[in-house]
Amino acid sequence: MMGSPHILNPELFCIFPIPPPPNPCYTPLMSTNKTLLIIGLIVLNMLPLVGAHFEFWSWHSGLYLYWAECALLGASIFFAFTKHLFVFFLLLLPAVLIVYFTEGNLWGDLKTPVTFWCTYSLFWLAYFELKNTRFGTRIHRLHPIKQFIIYLIVMSLSIAVSFAATMTIYNEWDLVPKVPPHIYHVFLAIAVAIPTLMIGLFKIIHMIGARHFVHFLLGTYHRPVEKSRVVLFLDMVGSTKMAEKLEPKEGMRLIASFIFDASVIIRQHGGDILNYTGDGLVVVWPLGQADKAMGCVYAMRRRFDKIRPSYQKEFGIKPYFRMGLHAGRVVISQIGEEKLFLGLYGDTVNTAARLEAMNKELDTRVLVSGSVAQWLSPRWTARLESKGLQEIRGREEMVEVYTLRVTD
Repeated sequence: MMGSPHILNPELFCIFPIPPPPNPCYTPLMSTNKTLLIIGLIVLNMLPLVGAHFEFWSWHSGLYLYWAECALLGASIFFAFTKHLFVFFLLLLPAVLIVYFTEGNLWGDLKTPVTFWCTYSLFWLAYFELKNTRFGTRIHRLHPIKQFIIYLIVMSLSIAVSFAATMTIYNEWDLVPKVPPHIYHVFLAIAVAIPTLMIGLFKIIHMIGARHFVHFLLGTYHRPVEKSRVVLFLDMVGSTKMAEKLEPKEGMRLIASFIFDASVIIRQHGGDILNYTGDGLVVVWPLGQADKAMGCVYAMRRRFDKIRPSYQKEFGIKPYFRMGLHAGRVVISQIGEEKLFLGLYGDTVNTAARLEAMNKELDTRVLVSGSVAQWLSPRWTARLESKGLQEIRGREEMVEVYTLRVTD
């Protein structure tokens, strides 16, 4: 495996749970920060009401705070979901133009359709965010027909609520019976087509990788591209024994569940899932984001520590995995034409894989090379424990190796 390129294959999956020890260093801190934030928001939103009640200012003046909050919320949504909103309106624009030139001035006053589409897009942003939650994981595991029914229900409710909200905002319910039926048909067709095409497009983007989609379109990877990256190599412990305990379908369902849960964490920490190699996985970060790679390791440990009992209950298995991190030059190249795969080559990837395997020899779960450690901030280097210089199979030079302290 080490001598061959690591291939991006969407048909292959792997499992990557995290060792169970929790991270006491900043779990309480995160909980405290969230509590203070919630209390602060409650107090901030109560101030205009209390002030107006005691006549420190008028009720009308107090509304400015809520309008400001709405503006900040809108800006936050825009920056957080720029990609989704861009694709949504990119698909909507040609549909609107086609209807405009074929039907003439179909829309009349633009404020009504604009409000409808803005409200409708918010519902789909909420839907995409829901898919990244634990509840979304349960939906993801359902039979495709059940998923499709849920999709239709979400779409129907989104259209109905967006339409009702728009009519209520502008008090135009009396105009509803006067609108020609074919206008409703056009709106309905576009409202169904846009999110459907959007979801299909995002499935393609996610399969290839959001960071590599444009490069695929431009043919960037037709020639090998060399980049400097932090490479995280993960491999499941005891995958063969686990496979023997489960039926094939159950085994694949277990794998898919882990892939989904771990992918959310990796994405939150800016990781680029580049390869799936059997029961192993390769994630890369730019060198300057080494702290994010270590943060991802900790976040995955905390996350899987919480949800591992649910896997034990559902599958009767508590899987773990080992991790190796190394940094250096890698080569990325596209392989194939009919089915697009991305090959990741180089000594850096092989060394990360060797470090992952070395965990078994050193009785550790995570091994980090000195090449990664030199890019880490003091916050993370303080949590590393040196394992000295280690001989890596296939390399002439020995590598300084660290592990994460058990107490972290």
